[in-house]
This record gives sequence, C-alpha cells and structure tokens, in this order.
Amino acid sequence: MKSPTFSVDQAAVNDYNFTADNRLNATFTVVVRSHNRDSKYKIDYNVVVVSVYHNGYTLAYDTLGPYSQLHGDDILFTAQPKARNVMISDPGLARDIRNETQAGRFELEVRVRAAVRYEVKRWKHKNYTLRIICIPVLIGLSSGKSSQSTKCDVDRY
Repeated sequence: MKSPTFSVDQAAVNDYNFTADNRLNATFTVVVRSHNRDSKYKIDYNVVVVSVYHNGYTLAYDTLGPYSQLHGDDILFTAQPKARNVMISDPGLARDIRNETQAGRFELEVRVRAAVRYEVKRWKHKNYTLRIICIPVLIGLSSGKSSQSTKCDVDRY
C-alpha cells in the first residue's frame, strides 16, 4: 500500500482585510491534487479537512468529502476556508501578517487531514489518517493567486 502524493496546485485569497486591531477576514481557495500511486488499491476518503496556517497559527479551515479515488487516478479537492473576524493575538504574528500585506505577498502553510480506507476488490483495510503538510504556499495579494505549485509531505498513521 503506497500513500498518495499531494500538491497544492492553486491557492487564492478573496475579500482580504487585516484590520488595525489585528482581525483577519479572508476567503481562501485552495486546490489540492492527490495522485494515487498504488497500482492495486482504491482509496476512499471519508472526510478531508483543509486548513490554512500562518507560522503555525490556524487562520481557517474547510471540511470536504466523501471521495473515491481509483488506482493510478488524480483527484482535485477544492476547499474554501474562510477566516471571519479571526483575532491575531500574537503581536509578532500580527506584525508578520501586516508586513506581508504591505509587501503584497502572503506566505501560508496548507495542512490536510484525511480519514481514508484502502480497498482492493472487495477487501477493505482498516481506517487510516493521512496528515499532509504543504509549505510554502505563496499568494500574491495584488493578483490574489498563487505563483507556483507546492509539493506536500505525507504521513500515514
């Protein structure tokens, strides 16, 4: 059983606003590609949670699923995590976000947690959790879009 590979193919931000009192409002759009490298196993995704972080601080998340992925196939997860009036209480983090806002480029970390089950013919494996971390995901605030695809690290447990 091989773990699938993941990448963030696109990331964008809309309705971005970081207020003077350190409150963040933004709608992120994240397109995550999963490639099932296994030649035998189908993967059933029960729940997929896509989270957006900045320096280890959770900004927003979105829950998706269920999905099925045949062996050798690619699947795209499109998530729209929304940050609504998120208070950034850490002064250093608020300063970093403010500096990145002024520079017009936002550096994020995308984390994905997926509850999966591998299946071959009619035989099903136990449930696994995939933990996927994608760093760095760069978004230009003027264009609102990511500049490049980001490969992700995957752990299965």
